[in-house]
Amino acid sequence: MKSETNPLFRALLAGSVTYLLGLAAMASEFRGAIAKEVLTVLLFPLGPAAIIATAVNLNSMPPAMKKYFWRFTAGTLAYVVGLVLANRIYAPDLRYRYWLILLPVIPIIFVVAAIVRGVSDMDEMKRKIVTDAAAFACLATGFTCFSYLFFRDMGAPEFHAEWAFYLMWLYYLIGLFFSWRRYR
Repeated sequence: MKSETNPLFRALLAGSVTYLLGLAAMASEFRGAIAKEVLTVLLFPLGPAAIIATAVNLNSMPPAMKKYFWRFTAGTLAYVVGLVLANRIYAPDLRYRYWLILLPVIPIIFVVAAIVRGVSDMDEMKRKIVTDAAAFACLATGFTCFSYLFFRDMGAPEFHAEWAFYLMWLYYLIGLFFSWRRYR
């Protein structure tokens, strides 16, 4: 195996193992999952898999990307801890139960700031490609969600908030492909 493919192979292997372990844990949690939960069960383990795959190649990253990785990972872990705490503390009769939303939201603001800083640290061409893809994803997701209101009125199933998140990433990948092709 070539020396330059070895880190990529290790990252792919670590990411795949993490994904499969996460998938197994999610599948056991959602035993007998209905159709709308299957997408969540399949996609949710991708996050930890991507973080582990990136951590395996941390030594070969430029310093700016290492800093971004650690900020993103810290914010993501704080988000997960906030979600777990909010679910543990929640009680229907809790007087300030709606304030629990701040536990995961505050770390997400940190994650978004880390992503924006990571994009601003990219070279000019990469930043242009990523920004174009993000703009496409934002607009396409917004118009798709708004248009779905009309389909719902015609009898389509109720729109779930997580669908918008999945749509955003799908549109981002589409926008990234076309933006990359335009500027290569």
